[in-house]
Amino acid sequence: AKGAEEDEKELHKSFFKDWKITGADEAKAMPNTLLYTSYLLQVCSTRPHAEGLAVMLPCMWIYWHVGKCMLQLREELDKIGNRKGVPAYDAWIDLYASEEFEKEVKDYIALVDQAIADADEQTIEKMQEHFNMSCRLEHMYWNQ
Repeated sequence: AKGAEEDEKELHKSFFKDWKITGADEAKAMPNTLLYTSYLLQVCSTRPHAEGLAVMLPCMWIYWHVGKCMLQLREELDKIGNRKGVPAYDAWIDLYASEEFEKEVKDYIALVDQAIADADEQTIEKMQEHFNMSCRLEHMYWNQ
């Protein structure tokens, strides 16, 4: 998902520039962000590849889902002429609801599916545990 990562970085940099946000390099991570990213790093650096694939999947899958939902809402509001949203969020929606991002997510899901097909039962159980924990941590991240 190298393309998605680069696109995300560019999007975030554009937000900093457009919204005149300074000091981002000195910013401290919020507790749930630190918890989530530390968990991802720990699994990816210490566990088998298949488990690393599983732990990373919720982030991009959720962003794609939320992007699609927000795009649908935006289109519905545009149809009735009642969109009072912030145009700045259009870039976020456009990235995560894009066909390119969808393809990257589906390609990643295929990698996870293949890892499951090649894995033993114990590995599949660990993959499920990591996937579930990442879903919980992603929820906590969004709610902080």
